[in-house]
Amino acid sequence: MSDFVTYASLVEGDDFLNPPVPFEVNQNVVDWYINATNDTTAELQEVDPQGDRIAPPMLAAVYVIDALRTRVGPPGGIHAKQRFKLHRPAKIGEKLYTSANVLKLYERKGRNYVEMTTETKNQTGELITSGLITRIWGKE
Repeated sequence: MSDFVTYASLVEGDDFLNPPVPFEVNQNVVDWYINATNDTTAELQEVDPQGDRIAPPMLAAVYVIDALRTRVGPPGGIHAKQRFKLHRPAKIGEKLYTSANVLKLYERKGRNYVEMTTETKNQTGELITSGLITRIWGKE
């Protein structure tokens, strides 16, 4: 048995991440991201009237990729492209859950491609981000 997901095991329409993978948006993660990207956006330091502080919207790249790393393809795969729709910023203190579904499988130029949709919701089920990822699957 391999330590990776084989292309042959993928089926269009299947849940790729089930159950959804959790990610906690905490102060350390947000500070790490802000420092790593040199993000000086003033709104990221503000506290709203409810006492909440938003996380950088592109933190989505961290929690979605982190979730997809829980089920990896064979070595040599390429993260070809990714698109996010940001429904609202995540907030510090929220727990996010990312799911992914296999949308499309196809071959091009002798390589296997996988398109997946992703959804990330918070602990109450509110949609935070959705997206589309295209991966060139590694050779098995």
